[in-house]
Amino acid sequence: MRQRLIACALKRVAEVPGIQACALVDGASSLVWETSGGADGMARAWEAAVDYWRLYLRLQPQFGVLGEMRVAMMHHVDGVLGVLPCRGESKLVVVCLAAHHGVDWTACQRRVRQLAKHVDAALAN
Repeated sequence: MRQRLIACALKRVAEVPGIQACALVDGASSLVWETSGGADGMARAWEAAVDYWRLYLRLQPQFGVLGEMRVAMMHHVDGVLGVLPCRGESKLVVVCLAAHHGVDWTACQRRVRQLAKHVDAALAN
């Protein structure tokens, strides 16, 4: 039941206009927990995108004056990868494949926070 709630919450993240697909990924192990949306050939990219998050964690003290990171975005020729923190202690992140323009990243962050509540509930049991 809880897994289904997590999948539905991740689907809501993927439904943000401009988001093409997303994945819930463990930032420590790169294990992909769940994916949503259509993105052929992204399996390895979901795992590799976590390295962007790890780089932030290593360099976090240097960015402390800016506050905590909300989303790390990497603009590639054919799309944008957004890496958003989902749950601190477990280092879960949501990796989004998005269009270059027209993405409501604030709405995306709100939906990731909702997803985090379902993940917290699942891990509490």
